[in-house]
Amino acid sequence: MKKKLIFIVDDQPSTRKLISCWMDDDYEVREFADGFTFLEALKDGPDAVCLDIMMPGMDGVETLKQVRIKAPDLPVVMVTAAESLDIAVEAMKQGAYDYITKPIDRHRLFASLEKAVEKHSMTKEIYKLRKALGQTYSFDNIIGKSDSMQKVYRKIENVLETNINVFISGESGTGKEMVSRAIHFKGIRRDGPFEAVNCGGIPENLQESEFFGHEKGAFTGAVSTRVGKIEKTKGGTLFLDEIGEMSPSLQIKLLRFLQDKTFERVGGSSKKTADVRIISATNKDLEEEVKAGNFREDLYYRLFVYHISLPPLRERKEDIMALADHFFEKYREETGKDVSMIDPSVMEALLDYDWPGNVRELENVIYRSVVAAEGDTLMLMNLPAAIRRNYGERTGRQCSMPALTGDDAGEDVISRQKIIPMRELERKAIQHALHITHGNLTLAAKKLGIGRATFYRKLEKYKM
Repeated sequence: MKKKLIFIVDDQPSTRKLISCWMDDDYEVREFADGFTFLEALKDGPDAVCLDIMMPGMDGVETLKQVRIKAPDLPVVMVTAAESLDIAVEAMKQGAYDYITKPIDRHRLFASLEKAVEKHSMTKEIYKLRKALGQTYSFDNIIGKSDSMQKVYRKIENVLETNINVFISGESGTGKEMVSRAIHFKGIRRDGPFEAVNCGGIPENLQESEFFGHEKGAFTGAVSTRVGKIEKTKGGTLFLDEIGEMSPSLQIKLLRFLQDKTFERVGGSSKKTADVRIISATNKDLEEEVKAGNFREDLYYRLFVYHISLPPLRERKEDIMALADHFFEKYREETGKDVSMIDPSVMEALLDYDWPGNVRELENVIYRSVVAAEGDTLMLMNLPAAIRRNYGERTGRQCSMPALTGDDAGEDVISRQKIIPMRELERKAIQHALHITHGNLTLAAKKLGIGRATFYRKLEKYKM
């Protein structure tokens, strides 16, 4: 592996030689006796600079100002005598990464340059990813450079010019609906309608009407004729999310529709036809659901024609930086916040976390963190407490953690001083469950002891 390049700029030959001797086992080192020759060599792309402040001709502060113009992201560690600390402070205001006082402490200098090189590498990687987004590493806003995501892109491309039914599997938050939209809007049905239905969010007694529509007077409350999702998506694509939550009676009716493309509205007698492509998805093991008798085998084979499996984020961590940068740019622009950089420690913490809520959780974290950021840099302290704790436990580093409040603290909703309405208790219980499970709806419903369909209705009820 090629060594990182460090420039040493000092008018004292003995100082240059000493620092070079300390560093040359770990880095490629080049020496410069003045600021002019150093600035001419900037085109060679050093990874960090050790720059003396007190030099004849062009001093270190003036040289630093030129570096900020020519290479604004290059970290510069300033070296100063103790009596010129005020100049060092001025250098920090001009954008110096750090400063070291003479006599130089070898370990302090090495640690500072090591962190500077690390920061520069991270900055270059983020810049490279920004250039790559929308090209090799993305497909219609589905982002990832990992081998597993490249396979997903190829599988999507294989079905764009066909009408084959597609089955998408993956954990909650991996982007199943996004893949379905990519298939529709990039495929041969792009000019037709697209409808998405969450099968777990519809009460069982309304599922047939939701899918196939109903005639006026078909049942109590049917005050007018209603067109169902299948009829609405004629010539287009119907995305069925959480297909494993579909009721047995609706499974039978959907199977009949898939066999001959005909259906009847609830309360109607005339057959209607609709040419609809079905894309279905679930985070359940549908094969196990078939074995358990919860899902019809014949319907399973009608839907499970072409399979796309989405990997969890913890298995494609090389995509986290690209995703984080994408969401950072998105929400920086959306919120109008004056935050332009991500601190390297933030990326380290994101890479170190296992993301049980997958891409959806990562997007939520970046959004919250951009809103919380106060300076021009997204800092470790802006991340949620769970991620900071995980980072601190795994690395042994002390993380800046302000006192927890609100969601971070899992605030106690029971007050000794007043009675809390049941509606508010229920809303806060759901809020807390979503926080604890990192947005995993299935797990949150399970922990609350309620069914998924009930949970979805409550989410809609409380506009969550």
